[in-house]
Amino acid sequence: MATRAAIALFLLLGAGAAAAEPRPALPVDWEAPPELRVLFERHLPAPPAEAGEDRGALRRWAREVRRRAPEIAAAEGWFSAKVEVTEEGGRVKAVLVPGERATVAAVAFEFRGDLAGEGGFRAERRRALEEAWALREGAVFRQAAWDEAKARLLEALTADDYAAGEIAASEARVDAATARARLTLVLDSGPAFSLGEVRVTGLSRYPAFLVERLLDIDPGEPYRTERLLDLQRVLQSAPWFANVQVEIERDRARPARVPVLVTVLERPVADVGLSLGYGTDAGPRGEVSLRYRNAFGRGYDMHSALQADRARQVGYADFHLPPGTMGAPFLGSVATRDSVGILGERTSNQGLDTRRIAVAGYRQFLYESVELRVGLTFQNEQAIPEGAERTLKRALAPTGQLVWRRVDNVLDPRRGGVLTLQLAGGARAALSDQDFVRTYAQYQHWFALSPADQLILRGEAGYTIAPSREGIPEDFLFRAGGSRSVRGYAWQSLGARAGEAVVGGRYLATGTVEYVRWLTPAWGAAVFLDVGDAADAREELGANKGYGVGARWRTPAGPLAIDLAYGESDRKVRLSFSVSVAF
Repeated sequence: MATRAAIALFLLLGAGAAAAEPRPALPVDWEAPPELRVLFERHLPAPPAEAGEDRGALRRWAREVRRRAPEIAAAEGWFSAKVEVTEEGGRVKAVLVPGERATVAAVAFEFRGDLAGEGGFRAERRRALEEAWALREGAVFRQAAWDEAKARLLEALTADDYAAGEIAASEARVDAATARARLTLVLDSGPAFSLGEVRVTGLSRYPAFLVERLLDIDPGEPYRTERLLDLQRVLQSAPWFANVQVEIERDRARPARVPVLVTVLERPVADVGLSLGYGTDAGPRGEVSLRYRNAFGRGYDMHSALQADRARQVGYADFHLPPGTMGAPFLGSVATRDSVGILGERTSNQGLDTRRIAVAGYRQFLYESVELRVGLTFQNEQAIPEGAERTLKRALAPTGQLVWRRVDNVLDPRRGGVLTLQLAGGARAALSDQDFVRTYAQYQHWFALSPADQLILRGEAGYTIAPSREGIPEDFLFRAGGSRSVRGYAWQSLGARAGEAVVGGRYLATGTVEYVRWLTPAWGAAVFLDVGDAADAREELGANKGYGVGARWRTPAGPLAIDLAYGESDRKVRLSFSVSVAF
């Protein structure tokens, strides 16, 4: 008895579950313009599952479609659309007769407020606003285009002078019979605004003068949106703030000398970092870093670290002064950044040990795609080459570097180029052990041959003009080889010789041809040829070739290159990896 009851309950539940399974909706065949068909399928409800079981459900669905489909069509410019719905053979057919699509027949503007007054300036602004109107005569009238055109018009009106401007009224009168739309817009500019004093809120960790020295707004100047955006960008790029908002009060009753309200969200004063890594050039490496953004209570941004790997151990502290601006002929305002620093370094590579202390000061100029850095550095270096005499080298050298960068993506370039030029020099008459001028140039270009194919060319050349390399610190000489130079050769293994050691030479020339095929959005394969050398005389430069294959993996920090290269002169195969970015 209990068994029969359990079976009956099981069958009942099974039947209920089967009855609860959703049945597929009836298919709908739409006859309508393609762009409307997509919208109908996206926004209209599905028909009932089986019309034969509930004809009322199908009729209700058909009424809903006849009501909503013309509304959707009207939003796209068809104001006289009609829909017919039929059902036959288990399928639903919906036919839209769209009628003629509406176009703009006329646009009328009316101006109120200060903008409606007399004067050439106001007349020019009115003309510019009318010309900026996006939905011109003859254009298809769509609701989305109408809304976007009004938003852009309001943005143009309030960009300069008229901070409280508004579209007081707007009307689109559509004649469905003729499919013509007549547009009317009433623009009320309100009064002309001018900027006043700057008020800063949110400061607690950093002194107020850090913001004040970056302010260049003159009380009484006309309101300009771009001026506020420029101030926001300058403050946002400073190291002390995580977020910056710049705004004014748009009160029509008080338009003169409106306070500029700056709200800042501060960053922590100090950051401590610890990192570990591995590189094929120098093996395992580690770093402990400290960033302190208010050194000496003056807002100096200190970057300091202790770094160590197999070939190099270094400690440094750089102090970046608050950013500023300066005027330049033909360029206008140019952003500047000043820094000073001290460094202690020990290296041991290719039989050469060096111990170096350096102090330097730099000023960096930033203008669009160009960076210029000029400075003065003093270096005191002790060099101990294996099998040769120990030497002490000093140099007080003015330096300059220009970087021109024009790529589509700095972290993952597909096309464009980067040019780097460097110049430095020293003189015996000014605390240097040798008279010299160091010149260096590098250019790298990315060619997008297709969405999946890329060609990369790189060339570099350097020449230190001097009677000999004696007395010149290694930083002003050249060595080659490694993952970012001539692959297939050990890091800095190409250069001049001193005893058993490889040391810097006065000449450098290298070049690279690389082809990358992206197999997926994240992974690619590469073939490459590197050639080059560093030497102490031009005639000693050799064509050391390195060639091979590699894999490329797109990471947030840029494409990671994993290469297997054969050094033809050394007859060795070496594995290397590096991150390639447009620096």
